[in-house]
Amino acid sequence: MKLLKNIKYFILCLFVIVLEMTAGKYFSIFGAVPMISYCLCLVIAQREKNENYIITISIVMGLLFDLLINHGFGFYTVAFMLSAICTYFLRDITFSSKVLFLVVNTFLLTIFVCLFYYFFHIIDIGTDFWKLLISVIIPVSLYNVFVSIIFYFLLNKILYKRR
Repeated sequence: MKLLKNIKYFILCLFVIVLEMTAGKYFSIFGAVPMISYCLCLVIAQREKNENYIITISIVMGLLFDLLINHGFGFYTVAFMLSAICTYFLRDITFSSKVLFLVVNTFLLTIFVCLFYYFFHIIDIGTDFWKLLISVIIPVSLYNVFVSIIFYFLLNKILYKRR
């Protein structure tokens, strides 16, 4: 049973990374591109009971994202892991609705990750903070919420179905 779960997670993570790196830029809406692997990590952190899976998947997805996107190695590894841990510990104490928690959590954590990325790479990006916030950070956060909701319902059917 555990081997089957490991295989499902491996195939899902591999599919998401390949999808994001090959076709992710084609999912752009008004310049906003979703962070598909980040959304997957957040949804798994909300639904999975075993924290070892959550930490392992978030670190592996963050490492692959860092390696393939090539923008400062280690940043997304730490961001994915901390976001997944934060989601895991807050999932049962904030909202009774799992979908409402997912929406608020994904939106706020995406904003925090994008802001930290901006502050660490301010020289590369530029200093027009408000323009970046309105044109990139908020649209990406909204797009991530939409992708997370899709992942939530898909993973409920694939991995977390009741018996």
